[in-house]
Amino acid sequence: MISSTFRIMWLRLWRDRGAFSLAFLLPGVIFAVFAAIFSTASGGELDLRVALVSDGSEAGVALADDILDRAAFDIESDANWTDADVREAVRLGQYDVGLLVTGFTHDNSPPFTIYGDPSRAVATTVLKGQLRQILAEQNGSPQVELFTEVSAVATGNGGQSDQSVTYYIGATAILFLLFSAMQAANLSIEERRNGINDRLMLGGRGTMARMIGKLAFLTFIGFLQAFIIVGVAYFAFDVPVLDHLPGVTLACFGTALLSASIALLVASLCSSAPQMHAVSTFLVLLFSAIGGSMVPRFMMPGWLQDIGQFTPNHYAIEAFYGILARGQSVASLWLVWGVLFGGAALCLLSAAFISHRLQRG
Repeated sequence: MISSTFRIMWLRLWRDRGAFSLAFLLPGVIFAVFAAIFSTASGGELDLRVALVSDGSEAGVALADDILDRAAFDIESDANWTDADVREAVRLGQYDVGLLVTGFTHDNSPPFTIYGDPSRAVATTVLKGQLRQILAEQNGSPQVELFTEVSAVATGNGGQSDQSVTYYIGATAILFLLFSAMQAANLSIEERRNGINDRLMLGGRGTMARMIGKLAFLTFIGFLQAFIIVGVAYFAFDVPVLDHLPGVTLACFGTALLSASIALLVASLCSSAPQMHAVSTFLVLLFSAIGGSMVPRFMMPGWLQDIGQFTPNHYAIEAFYGILARGQSVASLWLVWGVLFGGAALCLLSAAFISHRLQRG
């Protein structure tokens, strides 16, 4: 009996070549991704994006030029920048950390002002260490205070002190909603295998109508789940949700809509429940790993940071964090809304087209 059960289950997996391949291919891929992320983070060699500006003084310009020559990290500077420009760029997430260089003065005031994002405190710490190393190689360790720290996202945060909490609203919401929607969309495969879709088939419009109905249900459930996460952030962590309620509501809806449409697209591409389970697990883990849900993207290698911009997690995080922490307006996040809602429409149309072709085939 034991051997027969084992043999039956093995044959089912073997005959489903898609599920079989994914079952033994995906673990290695997921390991490689996480190994690349955590080896970079634990080694202290973060691919930081640093914006540098000097105060224009002779001492500041000289020290800034020396840092640009010696820095082993990604650092950018522009003669037309001001310290306000750098601070704003960090606030909007265009750079991980900003640096204003004033140089060493007679009053022994700190030669560096660091503009940081509280959700990326590690970036500030790493930058300090690298600057100390540059100074030590140049003139030895100076016996003065080196750094003044300024939060670049102080505006619009409603007094919330720990911005990492705000960051993980979007990070957690998209991770959970993707898993939840994938599980629910798995029913589409059973409907297809049991002939339910054939009985409901009324042509192309019928396929789209069924897809929209499923999308509406999955989006409704996902919206409620996202709002529960937001509610916990408000009541338990004092995140100023009520101050930004319209924007937060739009972020919840957009995140739920995109999650639901991706789940329907994946379900339309899979031919069996085991295959759907393997593909959905792989995609959610991959999106979450490189999109910033598990580890902030600035802690990843540069090539993974670039790839992460094409994940739904990146845009969900940007929506919630932009509204709640950076104090951005709804209109200023037009690119984020375009990806959330435009991506949802594209996935829905693709899912309907693929499902209709499969039924007709």
